[in-house]
Amino acid sequence: MALLLVIDQATKFLVRQNLAVNESWAPIPALARFFTITHVQNTGVAFGSMPGLGWLFMLVNLTVLVGIVLYYPRVAANQWLTKVSMVLIAAGALGNVIDRVRTAVLLSATTGSLWQALPRVYVTDFVDVKIWPVWNVADMCVVAGVSILAWILWQAEKKESQAEPAGDEPSETNERVR
Repeated sequence: MALLLVIDQATKFLVRQNLAVNESWAPIPALARFFTITHVQNTGVAFGSMPGLGWLFMLVNLTVLVGIVLYYPRVAANQWLTKVSMVLIAAGALGNVIDRVRTAVLLSATTGSLWQALPRVYVTDFVDVKIWPVWNVADMCVVAGVSILAWILWQAEKKESQAEPAGDEPSETNERVR
């Protein structure tokens, strides 16, 4: 988790230091129509939706983090993929919380009030693939973690439904209905 946080925060730092807001850089000029690094300040939630409410999403992220911290020790050691998904989700959530807390501190110093700063707190996004909203490493971690967790749950449900007895035998519920 620490490695993912370092990568997330380092890449955001590099973008903030080298690109102005809304400035783009094409690391591979031949692919500039499809991929650039674009400095975006996202004050909203996922993919920039609900601008100005990112601080509220920060509270959701903190709740998720608490849930993961409490549940992680209960996951069996042999369920390593579940643990990986939880680490990815936690790293991504914490990476974006760090951004929002950092900008809340900076903005409250200039506005003189945390309440005035909250609607303007933001996350630094920069991966611009042109067919999708701009995102960052933390977002990638959350999406990957949730995808893995969804796959695990889907596999468990599939396995459970295959283990159920065939519909030919009357079940206890069917017997009561007759």
